[in-house]
Amino acid sequence: MNSLLKLSSLLLLSMGAFAAHAASQSVTVNYTLTIPTVCTLSGNGTSINKALPHEGTAVNQSIDVKCNVPYSIKAQSANSKGVNQSAVISTANPTLNIPYNITLTGGPNAVNVNSGVPVTVAPSATTRTDSYTLSAKTPTAIAIEDYIAGIYTDAVMVEISY
Repeated sequence: MNSLLKLSSLLLLSMGAFAAHAASQSVTVNYTLTIPTVCTLSGNGTSINKALPHEGTAVNQSIDVKCNVPYSIKAQSANSKGVNQSAVISTANPTLNIPYNITLTGGPNAVNVNSGVPVTVAPSATTRTDSYTLSAKTPTAIAIEDYIAGIYTDAVMVEISY
């Protein structure tokens, strides 16, 4: 019996020793996903040629912008005649010009052409494509026989900054 008591005491003491040495360790792994800045402008780096109708009908060009950061957009014509107005100018005689209206509509914010002030646009929670339409037309139909024949040109640059 004595030896049974000694054995029981020894087992209890041994179990206590194991319990006293129990511990835990941990490691925390932090994950980071970096999304780089991405902005795209349809037709970027290209020159698009459009013929301005003399009947007073509009000619349109679609422009799409997709950014995952805030961006600013502006439109400026080479031959500005004021906000949303420009002119095509004769390549043979720069004093000859034909006025026309130019607008940039659509997108989340209004953009005035030739205002010199860019419009800032914030990205949505799920980045979307902002579609704009650049539209040009003469205020009224023009009688082409009233103008000297030749090529009349203007260039409108749509620019985004981010």
